[in-house]
Amino acid sequence: MAKRVLLVAWDGADWDILDPLLAAGELPALAALIGRGRRGVSRSCLPSHSWAAWPTFLTGRDPGWHGVFDILEYRPGAMRRMPVSSRSILAPIWPDRLSEAGKTVLLLNIPLTYPPPAIRGVVIAGGVVPPRTTYSYPAEVGQRLGWPINGGSWTTFRHRPDDFLADLEGLTRRRAAAMRTLLDEEPWDVACMVFVSTDRAQHCLLEYVHPGHPEYPEASTSPVAERVRELYRLLDQELGSLLERADDDDLIIFMSDHGHHPCTRAVSMNKVLEELGFLRFAPGSRLVNLLSWGRVRSVARVVYDRLGLHGRIALPTPPIAWPQTRAYTSVVSTGEGVSVNLAGREPGGTVDRADYERVRDEVAQELLDFRDPETGRAPIGGVLRKEEVLSGPYLDRAPDLLLEAAPLYSLSHARQLVEKADWLSGDHRPEGVYVMAGPTVAHGSGPEISLADFASQIAEAVGLEPEAEWSPTADGEPGDAFSEQDERAVEERLRGLGYLE
Repeated sequence: MAKRVLLVAWDGADWDILDPLLAAGELPALAALIGRGRRGVSRSCLPSHSWAAWPTFLTGRDPGWHGVFDILEYRPGAMRRMPVSSRSILAPIWPDRLSEAGKTVLLLNIPLTYPPPAIRGVVIAGGVVPPRTTYSYPAEVGQRLGWPINGGSWTTFRHRPDDFLADLEGLTRRRAAAMRTLLDEEPWDVACMVFVSTDRAQHCLLEYVHPGHPEYPEASTSPVAERVRELYRLLDQELGSLLERADDDDLIIFMSDHGHHPCTRAVSMNKVLEELGFLRFAPGSRLVNLLSWGRVRSVARVVYDRLGLHGRIALPTPPIAWPQTRAYTSVVSTGEGVSVNLAGREPGGTVDRADYERVRDEVAQELLDFRDPETGRAPIGGVLRKEEVLSGPYLDRAPDLLLEAAPLYSLSHARQLVEKADWLSGDHRPEGVYVMAGPTVAHGSGPEISLADFASQIAEAVGLEPEAEWSPTADGEPGDAFSEQDERAVEERLRGLGYLE
């Protein structure tokens, strides 16, 4: 049994990016950790975006058990859906269980921990946090530490890499300083910190650090590339400063919730479904596109406010003509999920249950057969039926089909059917990273593990038996977390992060 557990995560970190930096000597702290421990691949859940992945990390369960599949909640029978929050997670989380067992936990910047849970220890909420709200537990801790909420909105800094990197560097320094203060001043059995700068930078600056990106040979020699590498050097420096606060008999875990792959082309999944004859847009869709994209965006946002379109978010947007729609994109944040417009399940359902399997099979095959009109390549690399990869009491809320992007494609961030990626150069893939080091950890290469495995490993390391105590809940419903004003602020923040177009 370890004395304590210190876990540091780099959201979206990927060995294909880290290994060249390690080989060049750019990441000495991470290299030293690998040298005294075990490294391997941590496979994310499906969908593999952060909003489903971090609840999987917190619960040790796949999304069919915790109920979070997208940036917007699925509530049975509801056409309008709210942004997800910590109250959307419908299975027990390990910080609560450890607290109940008398363990003290520091939990900083884990996405989807707003509102912060009241645990034995300290929580500073991660993910999207409404301004002027209580984002830490105890309430005064966040302000006392000078914690910066939000930031790192990569779409907000479109084509301004220097300003964007400066923003990420500031966030990284301030958040690492807060974590050091807590490690020094607070008792802790488990301390967990997530840096999101990697994920944010890799979405729009991946060509500078990923050898698999077609633009890498030229981009990697540019001044911007040196700034991006400096961000990784800063992250490594801050990692080292946190590791210095652990003892030899502590378990150290370094990990990511998913990886990243290069992108040069982007897809609008609802427009693909429209092209294939499964979906029809309603009047008003052109206006919504205008408000979300292009050079008129700044003017259009004023119109957006005057029309009162903020707040409660219709799924999906742009508006859909539901009576003429048989399938729609149900993971709007990343395009990784498509669902049948099923009668009796969806408020505007058109497909009878007797026809469900036939329609789902038809949609799956048509998606696999779809080709990029410009390149002739298939943007969708794989289609899985939900029961092939998910289980649990919330399986019926899951996307009926889970999609995997083909190499060099993103299944979101496009305003046209398929187009050249604009300010997007990387998107999620399931293969993340992990490194473990401690008194009982063997050295060398480790096996591939699941993102869900970390919950039990943390619990077992401090002497708990998780499976005996963590019986999953069922028949739960998300709790309300946002006022109407908060919803508006959260929606705008999600647009800045590229999760809503």
